[in-house]
Amino acid sequence: MDFTYCEFPCTVSLDTFKAYFNPNDVKLPKISGKSLLSSQPGLADAAGSNNNECQTNQVKSLRHLVLDAIVENWSEVPLYEQLPRHEDRNYILSQLDVELPLELLSAHISDDYFWERSFQQRWRSATMQLRGRERPWINIYMERHLQEFIENMQTGDYEPEGNVQTTLDICAAYINQLEINQLQPAPPGSDTNDHIPLDYLLANLPDLQRLRLSYCTKTAGCNYQLGCNQLSSRDIALLAKGLSQCHELRSFCIHNTKLAPYQLRLFAHCLDKGCHHLNALSLMHCAIGDAGIRSFMENCTKESFATLTMLDLTNNRITEEGAYILSRTLQHVPLQHLVLRLNPIQSDGAAAIFNTLQVMPIKVLDLGSCSITESITKLFMLLMCQHKTLLEIDLSNNCLGEDFGKHLLKVLGLNKILEHLDLRNTGMSMDMRHKFKTFLLKNVERKKHEALKKMQREKFMAMMQL
Repeated sequence: MDFTYCEFPCTVSLDTFKAYFNPNDVKLPKISGKSLLSSQPGLADAAGSNNNECQTNQVKSLRHLVLDAIVENWSEVPLYEQLPRHEDRNYILSQLDVELPLELLSAHISDDYFWERSFQQRWRSATMQLRGRERPWINIYMERHLQEFIENMQTGDYEPEGNVQTTLDICAAYINQLEINQLQPAPPGSDTNDHIPLDYLLANLPDLQRLRLSYCTKTAGCNYQLGCNQLSSRDIALLAKGLSQCHELRSFCIHNTKLAPYQLRLFAHCLDKGCHHLNALSLMHCAIGDAGIRSFMENCTKESFATLTMLDLTNNRITEEGAYILSRTLQHVPLQHLVLRLNPIQSDGAAAIFNTLQVMPIKVLDLGSCSITESITKLFMLLMCQHKTLLEIDLSNNCLGEDFGKHLLKVLGLNKILEHLDLRNTGMSMDMRHKFKTFLLKNVERKKHEALKKMQREKFMAMMQL
């Protein structure tokens, strides 16, 4: 059987192919990683040189000569959908040059295999991204292409109606997620430290659902100047303008970027008024402090962030004062995931947070490295006994001590909901932490058993209705 011309589907894995065909009876090309001879040296020796000579001297059919001509002239006559046979399309996809103009490729080809091959060939050192059933490779490719375009653009090269619009015409329809890890600084001698404006870019991404952004500069080089890693007044105004038009935004994260109180006020206003479906907000390593928390929360009402379920404020210099402000405001927010890690809120701030959790459907709480002491013992025991939704708690790297663990050991058996409790580096022994883990494993096993019984019961009721 001759598969020399790639008439099998290019997306078939090598293991699947070997399950249905005998490698000694077929001839495969050494392209696209489908060659059994190239992947198994022992098999190549067993096949001998006759097989290779046969493949080399084999005359191509007229059909394959025509397909080769289509591939060579594809930039002038992009034939793909016009080919009726799937075998011919597979051949075109396996031979087509991935470095052809992007606007030409995206206009005629949406095949997942081709865009996966294009991504891997262009970004060989990139870690393979996880993709779900609704994440086509063309989307992943376009998102990475736009990210690279924005991160490498110099402030003097920004042309909204020129290079920016050209790139958006190609990519915008495929952008659901966007991650920007750096922005180029302004050139030396500039009066301001403005970065490229993001208002026009964000306003022209109608399907953007996730945005992760940092204004830090990793490769400033000779362009480095004092303040190039900070947001200017113009930067924050244009970013807020762009965010207010991201009506489909579900998740927004800005990290490693120092934010002043007046900038947080603008963030609160634009996110509240423009992003009506926001369910995840992360302000990590932004040094916002208590003043920033106050400015942000002062612009929020009871109706603000009605869909917010995750708030991450990791490492923002928030003290007990900021924790009090958060506890008063978050009572009206349906949070399920709260992260205050690396903030010195101390025991008083943790107490305020614990009181607020009683009226919230919280499932994950992270208070690691928050300077909490054993004085919080009583309130935490009440939380363990009364709260009905908490699944995970992180109290690692706090000075809780052995007495805290002894009291917790007495009440933990009353909690049938909690599944994970991180108490590393809290002054407790390994044996005590192992006992906690045993209690929590019982909760996990019981929940699995109850879910199985519920599924069987629903299946039985459905059968009875038939």
